[in-house]
Amino acid sequence: MADRVKDGRNKGIVAHTEIYGREESRARGESSIRIVVADDRRLCRECVRLLIESIDPDLEVVEVERADLIGEKLKHDPGQCVVLYNLVFTDAEGIEFVASLAVSIGDVPLVVMCDKNDRELMRGCLERGAKAFLSSSTPGPMLVAILRLVLAKGVYAPPELVLDAEIGKQTESMLGRRRNGNSARREAAIAENFTTLTRRQRDVLALISLGMSNREIAESLEMCENTVKAHVKQVMRKLRAENRTQAALMADRLVA
Repeated sequence: MADRVKDGRNKGIVAHTEIYGREESRARGESSIRIVVADDRRLCRECVRLLIESIDPDLEVVEVERADLIGEKLKHDPGQCVVLYNLVFTDAEGIEFVASLAVSIGDVPLVVMCDKNDRELMRGCLERGAKAFLSSSTPGPMLVAILRLVLAKGVYAPPELVLDAEIGKQTESMLGRRRNGNSARREAAIAENFTTLTRRQRDVLALISLGMSNREIAESLEMCENTVKAHVKQVMRKLRAENRTQAALMADRLVA
C-alpha cells in the first residue's frame, strides 16, 4: 500500500514538472509545437488530447469546438502547428469543406480524421489540401507518428490509396508494353495492305485504330489537329470508308 502511494506521488510530481516545464518555456518565449484538435464533440476532443499528450508530452494539444475558431487559435498561438480536424460530412460537400479549410489556415498543415474509409473521400481530401488522411480507428502511436511526419513537411496517404496507385502504375506499364508491341504489328500490316496511303496517313490510321482522338493523334505525331483532320479525310477517301470508325475496323482486322 505504501509503495502504491509512493508511486502515485511520484507520478503526480512528474506530471506537475511537465506542466511547469511547458509554462516556463512559454514564459521564456520559446516556440512550442501545438496540435489544434477541431471537433464539435467535447468528449472526442478530450480523448484525442489526452491520448496525444500521453504518448508525446512535447506536443501541446489545443481544443477547438468549431472550425471557424481555428483561425483565431492559430493567430494567437504562434509556433509550429498542425490542425487535426474530425470530418463528419463524407460526401462531396465534405471534400469541398476540407478544401476551404486548407486555404483558410494557410501554411499550417491540415490532417483529416474520419470514421469513413472511402477511397474517393481520401483521395479528394488529399488532392484539396490535406497533408494526411487517417481513420478514427488509427492507433495512438501511429497518429502521433503521422502528426510528426506532417510537422516535418511530409504527407501521409492511407495504405489503400498507395496500393491503388501502385496497381495503377503496373497496369498502365503493362498496357503500354502491349500497346507498343501491337502498334508495331499494326503499322507493318497497314503498310503492307494499304499501299495507296502515304507514310503519315498510315501513321494516322494506326492511331485511329487504337481508338485515339484527333487531339491525341496530333500530340503523338507532333502535328496540328487540323493537319490530322486532313489526313483522316484522305484515309477515309482512299479506303472508301464512310467514317473513321469503319476505317479503324478495316485496319483492326489486319491484326485481329
